Amino acid sequence: MPYGMTGFGRGTAAHPGGAVTVELKSVNNRFLKISTRLPDVFNELESELEGRIRAKLARGSVYCQVQFDRKQRGVRYTLNEDLIREWLPRLETLAKDLGKSAPGLEQVLAMPGIVIEESEKLTLDDDLKQALMGALDDALDGLIEMRANEGAALLKDMTTRVALVATHAQEVDKRAPQIVGEYRDKLKARIDKLMADSGMKLEPADLIKEVAFFADRCDITEETTRLAHHCEQFQKSIEGEGEVGRRLDFIAQEMLRETNTIASKANDAELATIAVAMKSEIEKIKEQVQNLE
Repeated sequence: MPYGMTGFGRGTAAHPGGAVTVELKSVNNRFLKISTRLPDVFNELESELEGRIRAKLARGSVYCQVQFDRKQRGVRYTLNEDLIREWLPRLETLAKDLGKSAPGLEQVLAMPGIVIEESEKLTLDDDLKQALMGALDDALDGLIEMRANEGAALLKDMTTRVALVATHAQEVDKRAPQIVGEYRDKLKARIDKLMADSGMKLEPADLIKEVAFFADRCDITEETTRLAHHCEQFQKSIEGEGEVGRRLDFIAQEMLRETNTIASKANDAELATIAVAMKSEIEKIKEQVQNLE
């Protein structure tokens, strides 16, 4: 089943030091482009992380953001004694000059830079790596599920449109043979009138030759045959597995090319109207194909 390229996935995994969260977002792109934002502790795993994504996805711009929420443990506090010794005499002197009371210890400790938090340094171990990859796998599962849902919706829409194009192609096949006969009758009527008015004579062979030339010029048998074949191939490709976006894009382009040729050869208002309807559906199909992986 074809997949879309728009989706979102989120995964979270627990670790003794906190929790790892991975968020994946993807949008349309002709190729696979991956952008990552990682905490420093995970930098050395960037290539492995991207490889894991590439193993599951084929196309799209993928944005990967990793966050690590640490537990409040292993934290020590120290006093910046040098800063206290520097500022306390100054504060006492300033308070005396202003006729105020000298600041108490509580006020001094509240000053920026006096109390320093020293967190335990986080290191990348097997447990942390496993947590990251587990969260990534969960995020990928969610992303792929959303892309699958989009693909199913696109498949339904395109199947309907391709069937409509095929129906229009049958209408063209039915109408095309009538055009030559109508042209022959109209041409003969004009010639008969001209001959009656002028007294001229026209050999039947000349009429046959002109009608044959018209029939050859507006013959669309090959185009309608190829268009019907393209519709069949499109439907088969939709029902196939793997990456079908590029193949469907090519087939849709060929469908449009045949339809344009039919429109240019159609020396008939009814055929031209049908061709316009087919082009409209194929253009919509081409737009939808751009969303497929």
